[in-house]
Amino acid sequence: MPAIVLCILSGAYSLEILRQLPPAALFWPAVLLGIGCLCVRRLRIAGACLCGFTCMWFAAQDHLDDRLEPLWQNQSLTIDVYIIDFPVYSSSTLRFVAAPVGRPELPDQLRLTWFEPDDLPQVGQLWQLQVKLRRPRGYVNPHGFDYAGWLFRKGIGATGYVLEDGENRRSFAAPENSISRVRAHFVARVAALLPEDDAAAVLMAIGVGARHKITREQWDRYAATGTSHLMAISGLHIGLAAGSMFLLSWVLLAPFCSRRNIRDLAAVIAIIAAGAYALVSGMAVPAQRAFLMALVVAATLAMRRRISAGAMLGLSALLIFLWDPLAILLPGFKLSFSAVGILIICAQQHFHATAVGSWQIAGTLITHTRRLVYLQFALLAGLFPLTALIFDRVAIAAPLVNLLALPIFNFVTVPLCLFGMLLDGPLQVAGDTFLRWAYATIRLVLMLVDIVAERPALRFAVPALSGVMALVAALPLLHIVLPPAWPGRRLAWIAIVAVLLYKPPAPPPGCLDYAVLDVGQGLAMLLRTSEHVLLFDTGPAFRSGSNTAELVIKPYLQSLGIEKLDKLIVSHADQDHAGGVTALLRSFAIDQVLVGEQVAQSQSLQTQCAAGYRWVWDEISFAILHPRNSSAWEGNNRSCVLRVSVGRHNILLTGDIESPVEKLLVHAAVLQPVDIVLVPHHGSGTSSSQPFIAVLQPSLAIVSAGFGNRWGMPRTEVVRRWEQAGASVLNTATAGAISQRICRSGGAGPVRRSRVDSLKYWHDNVR
Repeated sequence: MPAIVLCILSGAYSLEILRQLPPAALFWPAVLLGIGCLCVRRLRIAGACLCGFTCMWFAAQDHLDDRLEPLWQNQSLTIDVYIIDFPVYSSSTLRFVAAPVGRPELPDQLRLTWFEPDDLPQVGQLWQLQVKLRRPRGYVNPHGFDYAGWLFRKGIGATGYVLEDGENRRSFAAPENSISRVRAHFVARVAALLPEDDAAAVLMAIGVGARHKITREQWDRYAATGTSHLMAISGLHIGLAAGSMFLLSWVLLAPFCSRRNIRDLAAVIAIIAAGAYALVSGMAVPAQRAFLMALVVAATLAMRRRISAGAMLGLSALLIFLWDPLAILLPGFKLSFSAVGILIICAQQHFHATAVGSWQIAGTLITHTRRLVYLQFALLAGLFPLTALIFDRVAIAAPLVNLLALPIFNFVTVPLCLFGMLLDGPLQVAGDTFLRWAYATIRLVLMLVDIVAERPALRFAVPALSGVMALVAALPLLHIVLPPAWPGRRLAWIAIVAVLLYKPPAPPPGCLDYAVLDVGQGLAMLLRTSEHVLLFDTGPAFRSGSNTAELVIKPYLQSLGIEKLDKLIVSHADQDHAGGVTALLRSFAIDQVLVGEQVAQSQSLQTQCAAGYRWVWDEISFAILHPRNSSAWEGNNRSCVLRVSVGRHNILLTGDIESPVEKLLVHAAVLQPVDIVLVPHHGSGTSSSQPFIAVLQPSLAIVSAGFGNRWGMPRTEVVRRWEQAGASVLNTATAGAISQRICRSGGAGPVRRSRVDSLKYWHDNVR
């Protein structure tokens, strides 16, 4: 069973590498071929792989067909929606997932944003909203978060926002879902009973899977300490609920039933409890896995059959895949099943039954403690490849923290929370007492988490791994898979040290790597020599409180192993260029900050850009061309203008300068032909004057703009002027991040476009 399931899942995962789905005409022949191969013993593995591939193919095509039709793009629509999950409210912005009601022409699920709402929708409610929708789309950067892929895996067919001046009101045309009502009641009960802090947010999460109160900063702390799995309903919690109800039922039914009947009845009650808890939790993948494993155990008990733990795990994975094929693409599926698989392997290969006599209790406790310690380090080693490749970081302190936190959560916090949930209505006073005790234990655990999270030495950001280093990251698995007596087995731990110390190679001396990042309507460009790093602008900040420094720039720098910026140049103070300054100052050491005009953050660290300022890094020359007299300019026209020279190759970074500054630079004779230019002001009609273009004569003009932005940038006439001058025009909105290596002696390498290099079948076509 496990081998066949692995083949099915391998075939399903292979679809993820495709840039586009195969032609629809091949689907049914592939299905018939897969079934035929399954019927031939020698071809069974190939048949299982092909069946997994076709199942995933069908689900993927179904999700793509459910996306918003272009007809409804950016149209004002009044629709009734059902709130599927708990909305997240932050910085006067509400985000939530909703299902349209009575609108079959729209996708099944929408992800909506509502700025400064008058009222806050709750899970399970029906609302009438006036919205504008668009097809799923996100930034595309090297090693960056694939937002479009995340939406695809979640089954979300459109994103959009609620119109602030629309007729938005709650509708009472349909009753609320009973499960949603239970979840909302528990959240309201905790909110009324306890302070609004981190511990209360975790209690809501482990009670009914309501994670909307856990902030990004909290999740970062939990990830840094390896405790994220504790802060939401996981398979372990479902298993505890099932096991507790099984034992409790056994004790209560013992006086009335035979031993054989007790086992069957207790198993049924345990399954009902596990299913109810999983439903209330929102049925996340770990909860599905635990419930299905409990269901398999109960079925085998009822049929008086024995089944191995590996077969139970494989059958659970297969059932989840058949129910929702795209669920296997979520990190939760990979981590949940990998963790349980590691525990099963450890139990089978490394643990043996221990006889327990009255005089052996102390020795047995020591043995179990050693096993628990071993399991924590085994999970660290076994999950190391996944956490390094998926999350780009590793929590080295996870074994220590979990050794202390797991017993508290498993044997104290979760049971107290469950009792508190069950004791409601007439027994609410007693239930509230249990919830207060659970809250106190969570605060105790969070104190430990905070202590460890504040130790930078225990947090490791893993740079992008590829080729040989990706294989090295997988070596710790040998410690789990190989028998204990295998020689050199412990050397696999060296791979962890090697990965944590690994730094991707910088450009050689005399070479420059540049990347114009995809940050939407804004600008962020990274310039890197062999020993130095410069960031030109920091991208936009948003009304919701987020910014592209956190979403795009920080992950990109970490993927390159960059921990310090030698220079940060903020061309001017507009939010689409300076929006990420605070986040970068908080996350990275920065030697110097140059600004075209003062930005609000950390003014004491800022130095005014001034024409004539020059420096050389690793045979690469840099020169500020503007502003010469900063007091004579303001706003866009005060932008820093930077020229970078790599031998005979030149790059011009222009910020948001407009035609008056372009005219000044042309008349001052400080310009010269360049190879690459950042098109001024995102390609607006106020910039890119004909004389300016004629002097530069670039071969490549790069526009950094947001897809479908409301200003229509870049303007069609501006693009035409650059193209008539012989330049190829690339726009980050359609090309994604644009990068290249230029060397003094070797010339310019190929221009890379992330939307082409990283194209997957769920991305909109490059235009």
